[in-house]
Amino acid sequence: MIFRGAEAVVEKIEWQGSSAISKVRNKRSYRHPDLEKRLVTERLRSESRVIERLLSGGVLVPALYEVNVEKSQIIMEFLEGITLEKGLRTGEYKKYLVSTAKLLSQIHSLGIVHGDPTTSNFVISDDLYAIDFGLSTFNDDAESRASDLRVFLESLEAHHSEILGREIFLEAYSVWNSSKEVLEALEVLELRGRYNLMRG
Repeated sequence: MIFRGAEAVVEKIEWQGSSAISKVRNKRSYRHPDLEKRLVTERLRSESRVIERLLSGGVLVPALYEVNVEKSQIIMEFLEGITLEKGLRTGEYKKYLVSTAKLLSQIHSLGIVHGDPTTSNFVISDDLYAIDFGLSTFNDDAESRASDLRVFLESLEAHHSEILGREIFLEAYSVWNSSKEVLEALEVLELRGRYNLMRG
């Protein structure tokens, strides 16, 4: 087992002679079985459609091998490597921050919001890959994209405050020609957050 969370259980498995990742979405016993089955099916299909869109757009994400609705399971490519969280503790952290900003802007350019782009949800293999699209949506709203940036920056501040990576990341993201309104929306989100903190 690699990870057991509120949303899913993630395991490394053997699939057709190769290593793969199995992600099984957790069932909610408090929901009516028919509703639970429908919701899980919708989430599985949504996640697989997101991955397919990203793969067809040339974005670095794990290949999708199989979607099994009956088992609430997605089987994907296993990426040998380390998480971005670990990579940012090395001397190459600047390069990784730039690559992450570029990757996130590519995801956004395809009309997708990741939903949970923490430093644990990127993997450094032969290149940098984005993983875990369980909370992703098809959305091209500037504020939703800005929420992605905010999640990443909060993760960066919480786990890597010593590298002062915020400006490196935002400068690299700003290279994307549609970044201006997203960065403006981020500023509004952060001002709103500070205001709410001051109000208590």
